[in-house]
Amino acid sequence: MITFRLATPADTPAITRCLADLFSEVEHNLDASDIEEIFYDIESNDKHSTLLALGDDGDIAGIVTVAECLSISAGGVYGVINELYVLRPYRSEGVGSLLVEQVLELAEHRQWKRVEVTTPGDEFYRTLHFYEKEGFYRIGPRYCRRITS
Repeated sequence: MITFRLATPADTPAITRCLADLFSEVEHNLDASDIEEIFYDIESNDKHSTLLALGDDGDIAGIVTVAECLSISAGGVYGVINELYVLRPYRSEGVGSLLVEQVLELAEHRQWKRVEVTTPGDEFYRTLHFYEKEGFYRIGPRYCRRITS
């Protein structure tokens, strides 16, 4: 049986390993020490949450990170799933869908108008299909410009 809880600072090393695995799968180039430093900073922000899916043994089966945002076009406050990762032994077991369900419950509790998701490129068609199956739809490409200091 899968259970869920919000992450605590004590979960940071395990979450770092999950995110490092995720990023290596989607060809992102952050190393574990960078991930841990960034995660520690953003997890202390009350607009960011990390939900953990736990297996029967209490070990992490999957994680999802969400951030609260504001937008006129979104109708106000909304959430963004930034990372969702299910460990290999739990894939095809419905853990990803359960994590999305938990995010939607959080969204309802926080009165978000909608939930968006960041996704890797079109070549990750299985990931895109998963989100479409979960009721998400494409709203257009996103662009980024890094700010250097």
